[in-house]
Amino acid sequence: MAMEIKACLVVALRSFFFLSPTACQSCPEYQKQALLQFKSSILAITTPSIFNSSDVSQLLQSWNSSSDCYGWVEVECNDSPNSTSRVVITGLYLDALFTHLSPQPRVESSMLAPIFHIRSLEELSISDNNIQGEIPGVGFANLSNLVLLYMEGNNLSGPIPPHLFHLPLLRDIYLRDNSLTGQLPADIGNLTSLQRLSSQIPFIILV
Repeated sequence: MAMEIKACLVVALRSFFFLSPTACQSCPEYQKQALLQFKSSILAITTPSIFNSSDVSQLLQSWNSSSDCYGWVEVECNDSPNSTSRVVITGLYLDALFTHLSPQPRVESSMLAPIFHIRSLEELSISDNNIQGEIPGVGFANLSNLVLLYMEGNNLSGPIPPHLFHLPLLRDIYLRDNSLTGQLPADIGNLTSLQRLSSQIPFIILV
């Protein structure tokens, strides 16, 4: 705590003397730990030799406990609306993590669980990752700030959970090239901000 206060004071002094306009910024520790847990799940399904020689290793190299997640690759942070001195994670862009791995690991949809703790997320892109299983509706229900969701090109199965259609800000949903079944729930009418829904049950573009 003392170190964090000291760091804030240093940045504040720099701003005062016009050396930098940047406020004291660091993403919340619980969000950082959520992403580190997600990274650990990836490590658990890939052998070290394959992982270390892959693109995903380079991608996630910046994700470590000694750095702040606001500077991590494929992680977007913005100012928190609740604080002028803190940023929060607003975007994750994790497409095609395993494209160059052979064979590609089996990625269960339950591996997404740590991401659902990052309630400030506005954009989530996890297409082309060989994610299998049902869409975890209960988890997505936590992401009430979500605007854009990209989950194309996986191997997701089962129906689209109604939880997605209770996210008030959701505008674009991309779910094509999965193995989804059933019909779109009537709850889709709740999405007053919806502009695009791309799925195979059926394919719809709303403009």
